[in-house]
Amino acid sequence: KNYFYLFEKNSFITAKSLNMCIPGGPKFEPLFRDMDARDEDWNEFNDINKLIIRSPIRTEYKVAFPYLYNNRPRKVALSTYHNAMVMYIKAEDPDLPAFYYDPLIHPIAFYRSDKRNSKKRKVTEDSAGDGENGSAEEEAFCLPEGMTPFLQDKPLSTENTSAGIALWWAPAPFNQRSGRTRRALDIPLVASWFHEHCPRDYPVKV
Repeated sequence: KNYFYLFEKNSFITAKSLNMCIPGGPKFEPLFRDMDARDEDWNEFNDINKLIIRSPIRTEYKVAFPYLYNNRPRKVALSTYHNAMVMYIKAEDPDLPAFYYDPLIHPIAFYRSDKRNSKKRKVTEDSAGDGENGSAEEEAFCLPEGMTPFLQDKPLSTENTSAGIALWWAPAPFNQRSGRTRRALDIPLVASWFHEHCPRDYPVKV
């Protein structure tokens, strides 16, 4: 969803209300016709505080924060600033367990592990030189006897866990067991094309 930031319905409504055009986005007819800057009762030149911003404010800032960067925001719609990243990766191999370590989202760099090992080796050598103090500091921590983790007698996953996780992250309408049905199947071929940003090497009229 972060890919469509400032390129979704609420941002377009705000851009139309403010009579602005998001760079790379569509242009709309102005919603309010009385937005002439010369007819304002207040602007940065007749303000008593004389707060003048020399650098122009970007259009993206005015659309993202309409109540902060605009003098008269009307009929604006606030959009989500940021969505949490989805760390789910669909498993291609059906034989993999439901919960497994995927190096694609949790890589371990070799140089970091090498530095860490060298630091541990150095600490071990220093502790060995200290004698008894070093051995006391590096004594392993052990839990008391008889302590067991919660839900130890329950299985971590079953044969339906992988299918359930895949169903949870499936796109609509495949993540629903029931819903509205149609007799004819409409496949929008170009809907995803004009819902995304235009490539930078394309002309503006596209």
